[in-house]
Amino acid sequence: MSDPAEDFAQMWRWFSTHCRGYSPLYERISLAVADDHSLLEAIRAAPPEAHLPPALFAAVHYLLLEGADHPLAEVYDGRSEADPGPLFLDLCRSRRDDVLAILAVRHIQTNECGRSAVIGPALTWLASHMDGPFSLIDVGASAGLNLLCDRYFIDYGPHGATGPADSPVRLACRVVAGDPPIADRLPAFASRMGIDRSPIDLTDPDDARWLLACVWPDTGRLAHTEAAISLARSDPPTVIAGDATAALGDVLAALAPGAPAVVVTTWAFAYLGSEDRSAFTALLDRQSDGRALAWVSAEAAGTVESFAGEAVPDDEQGTSDILGAILFSNGERRHHLLGYVQEHGQWIDWRAKPIL
Repeated sequence: MSDPAEDFAQMWRWFSTHCRGYSPLYERISLAVADDHSLLEAIRAAPPEAHLPPALFAAVHYLLLEGADHPLAEVYDGRSEADPGPLFLDLCRSRRDDVLAILAVRHIQTNECGRSAVIGPALTWLASHMDGPFSLIDVGASAGLNLLCDRYFIDYGPHGATGPADSPVRLACRVVAGDPPIADRLPAFASRMGIDRSPIDLTDPDDARWLLACVWPDTGRLAHTEAAISLARSDPPTVIAGDATAALGDVLAALAPGAPAVVVTTWAFAYLGSEDRSAFTALLDRQSDGRALAWVSAEAAGTVESFAGEAVPDDEQGTSDILGAILFSNGERRHHLLGYVQEHGQWIDWRAKPIL
């Protein structure tokens, strides 16, 4: 039988490799946590959803953003080159009750608006294959920041740029291969709606702080997340609370008969169990009766059944996830590999083939 504590330690060691080359800060801290059995035991006592490394990272970051007086804050801000591992462990020990209290009520909600950089080309590709304007529905939307993808300026380097040039939200995405469809503007949306089991209320300072806490401090993403939060506060996207499948059924049923719709999941589908995943796709089958319907997914390899056979590249770019589109029509499905992407929208490797 396996040792639960050692299983936890192995998970943290694995996560350190996931951070390698992208977040040296969290790579170093992950290794420190993996060797601290006392802290691992404390995490095990938290709810199951808090067992994944990003939950503890966010809880500690939340305390720092709240104003915790600790030397780790200077490391996170880039003002100190001290070893973050021991400092992270010290803060967890000194604020143990506060950390566990956060883990008891909060769950991971990485509403990374940089993901709009990989959603955008997928929507542009879809617009050439289905009539619009379509309703945009984000499942696992958190605060709904990616529902505002058409209001961000996204720079793809030599491949062009998308969105209003005067947008306060500035994103950059490297095209490492292929030729993604980059349009000056994203397709028009007839409506936009988010679904989340526990939506983030951006008017609540604690909720907004938690959203920022889920951002990895040394990846250059805090500034555009803050800008996206500010933009969303001025014109909040609609995000309803509910179960992914049940709520999605209600939202689709409320659309005008025959109105085209695009459902988006970005690193959210993995949180559904196998039965819920099957129910999700079966629902889309049913809702495609007389309606143009597409599902754009950006998920880890093996998460979406239609792309389970796709082997992700293993190269210097680091961990690759799969960007795909499934077109539903009267219960039939056509799936299309669009490319490989980085989970926070840092780069895209475009692979889509023309629809024949």
